[in-house]
Amino acid sequence: MTFVVGSDTHFGFGGMEEQNRALIDRVNRLEGTAWPARLGGHVAKPRGLVLTGDLTEWGRTEEWARFEAIYGTRGPKTLTVPLFEMVGNHDKVSGPWVTDQVAARHGGRFYAWDWDDLHLVSLGEAPDDEGLAFLKKDLDTLAPDVPVILFFHLALAGPWSQDNWFADGTFKARLGDLLENRNVIGIFHGHHHARGHYTWQSKRVFKPGAVKHDAHTVAVVRVTDTRLVVGWLDFDHGDWADSRTYELTAPAARR
Repeated sequence: MTFVVGSDTHFGFGGMEEQNRALIDRVNRLEGTAWPARLGGHVAKPRGLVLTGDLTEWGRTEEWARFEAIYGTRGPKTLTVPLFEMVGNHDKVSGPWVTDQVAARHGGRFYAWDWDDLHLVSLGEAPDDEGLAFLKKDLDTLAPDVPVILFFHLALAGPWSQDNWFADGTFKARLGDLLENRNVIGIFHGHHHARGHYTWQSKRVFKPGAVKHDAHTVAVVRVTDTRLVVGWLDFDHGDWADSRTYELTAPAARR
């Protein structure tokens, strides 16, 4: 299956409406785009678009209203695939308004869904006590070999990762404990306004890029039974900025 991950739409900051329209237009036209030559083939119709937080600049009601209008979650439909969004630190500056709207759309501040055999989990800004409890309960319903992908806003390592995981410095360690012996095939986060990839506690981590500032890429993700492919697509021009391929262990071999 194929899906797209973007981040840091920052409605309320100058120029963001135009840039977000460019992202939406690229996602709507993504089906049939040729993958990088070394991968071969063409991109299938995406199952959805995931946005990993900082939807607004200051969490104001008027900024959220523009997000809804541009992405078509209320009013005329603009995005032609389902949208799965979560909040970031900017969305909370003016209070809980944006958090409440996201929770109303998806049934809670944290939520999960399935695409065929793949399980996906949205953990908001980052998993705090409530988020970790949600994740534990959610993972406890799955067999250990079910492939899982996590999404949240804050960085696990590298730039902008040191002083923003709330007051309790144990959240990352507790997250790592929960993911031990689980088939987490990828983690996606925003916040850094950059594209890239790294490893955290043996888990693959990806930064999709951002609408704000200069890293105008989205991550196009293809998952099969045996392979994970992540390509970073420039949504302004339609060029591939990078791509990575990872072999996945067959479920039967893990039992």
